[in-house]
Amino acid sequence: MIPDLLDREAISPPFRKASRMPLPLPSPPAAILFDFDGVIVDSARLKTEAYAKIYADEEPAKVAQAMRHQQLHGGITRRATLAHFERHFFGRAGDADTVEKLALRYGKIVFDPVVACPFIAGAQTLLNRALGHIDMYLISGTPHEELVEIVRSRNLGRFFKSLHGAPMNKPEAFRRILEKGRYKPERTLAVGDSMTECDAAAGLGIPFLGIVAPDSERFFPDGIVTRPSLLDVDRLLGLT
Repeated sequence: MIPDLLDREAISPPFRKASRMPLPLPSPPAAILFDFDGVIVDSARLKTEAYAKIYADEEPAKVAQAMRHQQLHGGITRRATLAHFERHFFGRAGDADTVEKLALRYGKIVFDPVVACPFIAGAQTLLNRALGHIDMYLISGTPHEELVEIVRSRNLGRFFKSLHGAPMNKPEAFRRILEKGRYKPERTLAVGDSMTECDAAAGLGIPFLGIVAPDSERFFPDGIVTRPSLLDVDRLLGLT
């Protein structure tokens, strides 16, 4: 059975963990755990719009509710997201066959635009300055094989020690990276644009930097350090 997004324990730590006192950002960190869409590349909006295209024939108010939910819970696998939409916004069973067909359609819509979209401002500078000095990892809700192909197509593989895509969720990916790299949580940094990454980091004691696009709503807990892009984040992390 596809896990439901409302089953928070199956996908990420409880929200309450992220509301505790935020941790200071390490300067510099030993490792950075990057989300991809909306953090490295400017693809978060186009991915949300892809869901809207899939549900273009549905009641507009329900689609708007689903898109609002997606903005808050970015970084969740598309199959879990689509199952949640089917069940909680459109009143359907969200069975595995239906969700798989929707997920395949979604993948066809987003692949080429994600390969072609621009970088988030400052992303290339941060990656280049951190390379050779800080271990970097890429963790995404994108299916793993698709993530590997996108990274290859964009010639980004040299920057990351490893890539982690769906079906592995972010709390598990973060935990495995900490254990394998023997990183201290407080010397590690997670960078993301949704509560998915914020919750995962807080549950493991990892400091978190939130990326909030200028035209987006800020939904991170008070005290979380946020930036509109990665511009000057190299300075923030003591890399210059």
